[in-house]
Amino acid sequence: MSGIPGSAIRAVFFDIDGTLISFRNHIMPESTRRALHALREKGIRVYVATGRSKMMMPFMDRYFSFDAYLTLNGQYCYGETGVIRKETIDAREIVRLKELISERPFPCLFVEEDGMFLNYADESVEELCRLIDHPVPPVAPLDRVRENDTLQFVPFLKDGEEGFLKAALKNVEMTRSVPYCFDVLPAGGGKDVGMGAVLRRAGIAPEETMAFGDGFNDMGMLSYAGIGVAMGNAHDPVKETADFVTKSVDEDGVIHALRHFGVLE
Repeated sequence: MSGIPGSAIRAVFFDIDGTLISFRNHIMPESTRRALHALREKGIRVYVATGRSKMMMPFMDRYFSFDAYLTLNGQYCYGETGVIRKETIDAREIVRLKELISERPFPCLFVEEDGMFLNYADESVEELCRLIDHPVPPVAPLDRVRENDTLQFVPFLKDGEEGFLKAALKNVEMTRSVPYCFDVLPAGGGKDVGMGAVLRRAGIAPEETMAFGDGFNDMGMLSYAGIGVAMGNAHDPVKETADFVTKSVDEDGVIHALRHFGVLE
């Protein structure tokens, strides 16, 4: 367990799906909403760190106005002062990806700064959209990738099927949070890298932070924070990475951990 006292915490980072928002009913527990406002009242900065894109963020405003949003696993970070960090996929990797899709078709979501599209949708795409309560993105020809930078892409391949992509694409990072698709980021990316950019802007040290998550893409963030908290519904490797395992999102896990460490009473 981390030796960082709760009184030293100046910023808290939260994953969304499975952490702030329940997979069961797609809403934020009232205890979590109260906790966010209590953190703000104490002068603690509150951030979102998610694999979602900017276009998938507006619904969060009905719950809370965060100090900044670390989207696309930290590759696109923005706040009231504008864009804090933006990294795009190497265009050569996108060309190679198009070739791979032509050779062995599979659904793939391409995420741009102000848009997203699929080459086609199947049951895996529909299942993910049901899980995160989001409409199926529009379908467009693959040639659209020539028009805009790609910040992240999401191949819909089951766990164990991605070996040929790993062998062919070299300047990327791959992280999975669900069994039927995974996120592909620019090399050297991750939520922890986004955290670093945001913290430098705010003048806060990593050891003065706390982070909550449940997916494999949260592991770097939990390790980087002064206190890393895994939700009770997290995958086992995520729990092993964390300093503390709290209750599940549906069992008021966020406020339970904040009270456990004395960040909130």
